[in-house]
Amino acid sequence: MIARECPEQDQKWRRHAGRRDNKGMPVPSRRLKDLIEGTVDHHASQRWPALEEVTISWRGSYGYLTGYLSGNDDDTIKLCRIQYLGDPDDWAFAIWQASSDSYADAVLLDGQTTGHPSQALDTACTLYLAEPGGPTP
Repeated sequence: MIARECPEQDQKWRRHAGRRDNKGMPVPSRRLKDLIEGTVDHHASQRWPALEEVTISWRGSYGYLTGYLSGNDDDTIKLCRIQYLGDPDDWAFAIWQASSDSYADAVLLDGQTTGHPSQALDTACTLYLAEPGGPTP
């Protein structure tokens, strides 16, 4: 049985997955996480005025970006997932797909599959927040 075919089984696995299950995956240091969080939030404040704040929650080598559209904590939007690959400037990227309630590997606006987390933010915000027919960043 494939885990995607049985979401309950997938959730059980996720709850019981430990560090040993991520063997070989680089995990960013606390210092790097703090740096990326500050850089991405500052970038959002400069480029995406619709976002009040961007936060990143971390799990292993993955960071999950959430945008706050107002001061109300219920007014959020899942944006994307970044994956640390061992280089502070080169992260994998997956876009949030509400239709499937999951993340899907994607390419950045420049056509690359990896880049800086700020590029991942720009790609997700272009998809979810840009005005139709309006300029892109």
